[in-house]
Amino acid sequence: MSRMLVRWVVIIGKVVTVVSVVSALAMTPAVAGIGGRSVDPSQIVPLQQIAPERRDSVAEVIRDHTFHRQGEAETFPCPASLYLSLLNEPHMTVALWKDLSDSPVQLQKVAPNRYEGTDGSGSTAAWEFVLRSPRMHVLLAYFNFVSPHGNARVDARIVLVVNTSYYHDNNKESFIRHNVDAYVKVDSRGWKTVARTMRPVVERILEDQVKEAGYFVSLMTRLVQTYPNWAAEVVSGHPGIDATIKQKFCTVVAQTRRPGASTGRPVVMKQPAEVAETRRR
Repeated sequence: MSRMLVRWVVIIGKVVTVVSVVSALAMTPAVAGIGGRSVDPSQIVPLQQIAPERRDSVAEVIRDHTFHRQGEAETFPCPASLYLSLLNEPHMTVALWKDLSDSPVQLQKVAPNRYEGTDGSGSTAAWEFVLRSPRMHVLLAYFNFVSPHGNARVDARIVLVVNTSYYHDNNKESFIRHNVDAYVKVDSRGWKTVARTMRPVVERILEDQVKEAGYFVSLMTRLVQTYPNWAAEVVSGHPGIDATIKQKFCTVVAQTRRPGASTGRPVVMKQPAEVAETRRR
């Protein structure tokens, strides 16, 4: 868990982790794109539940994707209400993360389901929830990357699918099980010629990033449960979060507070070996 705190310097694993993959590829001129097998979008997401103005784009990205990776399912203890609070409001999750890091990431909510953000290194994205339900979240992102020298540009669309299930163990403790699916369609010209020798490298990078996307969500739920006072204080004092959302989150934090939870805040200690330790003050 502590190692993940140091490695996460971009927005939210569900979108910008995949964005970082495309950014890396943009700096490798030999890589022009990697196609996958044909996929029936209706077998991946319930298209009929997606608004007509977004349905075709979501279907196209899934069907004609340049890259695809499915992360391994992860199971972790967490009340459903807390998990959904963090997953449904990514700008709130980012606010908590930025309180612990020096990340240049910026994210703002510009509409009820729409967000805009940048990683501070040339990558920007506008993305939105096109489907949001307890068991499935579907996000559509429009991504742009421009290299620092302006000699490389990537435009892409990304569809992230988060599948979630809920259950209780024999002690009636709540558990979450989720996995992340990422579909990336590069729209930039010149990506049709495939550098086959790079395929294993690209797939390995994408696999790692999608895996960390899922880990980030579970990490943040653990931090909130361990340091509920800190979480409530950060969210309550953030000027960019709607008052209603703040109130709902603080209510959830209070309701899910564990006995013996810390009254302090997490501390991220960077060490030479790039290892971070999260300790209680």
